[in-house]
Amino acid sequence: MSMSSDQAGSPAVAADYPSPRMGWLTVAILFLLYILSLTDRNIMALMVGPIKRDLGLSDFQISLLQGPAFAVLFCLCAIPLGMALDRYSRRVVLYISVTVWSIAAACCGLAGSFAMLAMARAGVGAGESGFGTGSYSIVGDSFPPHRVSLAMSVFIMGGVMGAGIVFLVGGPIVSAAMKSGPALWPVLGLLQPWQQVFILTGAPGLLLAFLVFAFREPPRRKSAQALAGYGEAWAFMRRYKRLFVANFIGFGLAYAATIGFQLWMPSYLVRVHGWEPARIGIVIGIAQIAAAALMPVHGSIVDRLYRKGRKDAPLLWCMITVLASAPFGIAAFLVSNPWVTIAFYWMFMTLILSTASMGPSTAQVVSPPHLRGRISAIYVLATGLIAMAGGPAFVGLVTDHVLGDEKLVGVSLIISVIFILLPAALLFALGRGSMRRALAANP
Repeated sequence: MSMSSDQAGSPAVAADYPSPRMGWLTVAILFLLYILSLTDRNIMALMVGPIKRDLGLSDFQISLLQGPAFAVLFCLCAIPLGMALDRYSRRVVLYISVTVWSIAAACCGLAGSFAMLAMARAGVGAGESGFGTGSYSIVGDSFPPHRVSLAMSVFIMGGVMGAGIVFLVGGPIVSAAMKSGPALWPVLGLLQPWQQVFILTGAPGLLLAFLVFAFREPPRRKSAQALAGYGEAWAFMRRYKRLFVANFIGFGLAYAATIGFQLWMPSYLVRVHGWEPARIGIVIGIAQIAAAALMPVHGSIVDRLYRKGRKDAPLLWCMITVLASAPFGIAAFLVSNPWVTIAFYWMFMTLILSTASMGPSTAQVVSPPHLRGRISAIYVLATGLIAMAGGPAFVGLVTDHVLGDEKLVGVSLIISVIFILLPAALLFALGRGSMRRALAANP
């Protein structure tokens, strides 16, 4: 790709990128930590019944714990952390982030009320905010633009696999804990099975956080601009409004639908088909991991289109895959056989997971290097508010207050496809021209 004269001495040139070996080591470590983060974030989905019973909660309150309680600090912390990532060592920010969310995840196991659990979930969100924002920035600076989509797809695959692993491994763990019943722990006292699971899955992160010091931080442009606030980032985004509406709102909507499916599918299988957590964990886990394993295919296709001159490749491909995924997402809850439901769920996830990596990679490719941390932070803020707060809460709200029957959670998920997912495809279409112009002006 051509470069302007002011870029010639910047770390954006190919010679200043880390070696491919170091770049992929970085992705591998962040991949592992992303698995951990999704495990701590989503383990609650397998324990909805026991938590509702012990704390006396409704579906809507559970959806608040899975969504807004986590998402508010996740999003709010993204702004100051974005500035910190552009000023200070990104590895240190990542280490602190992993440590904070691990402590908070373990503290979920000490909660005895809705308010206490909400506070602990907020702490998980605060920690994971720094990890997501910092990882996008580091991966974006570790590879040249024509290779970023593949690298980002592999990294994001760790998070999506984490959502599968939490079901695959977490299902039997939750099932075993439920069978064992309450236990008396030293210092902590009597803990319910779901409390024990939170502690057991949260604590390992305190050691794994040190892995961020095993890779070298990639170079980045250092200038007075990097010390500025968000004014320059906002000015840049205003020049390409449709691109960033598609990037922030479009991908936020796609994530909202995806997260809604991930968090409420286990409850659907329990309520409608009477499945046990152990079976749900294994089956959903395998389906999720199998879908995630194909994410590099999406990245490779987009990189190939990009090299052939389709500079709007990420938005074009996501528009296609979102439209293709919708029929499977709807059909999954119109069939009576749960195994067919799982098959449709796998097809839906295989296609919709194209959006998981294309959103952050799009933000990285179109952003000037010295703005990547702050634009990544705004991306996390926008998509987090829409996806994490809106996706789970929308499904719980419709189930409780519109349909009025917890067994109709599948209908709520169908509604989410129509009113949340499909508008994302329209935004991707509207943003394509703006993305082409942004890349032409900032090669």
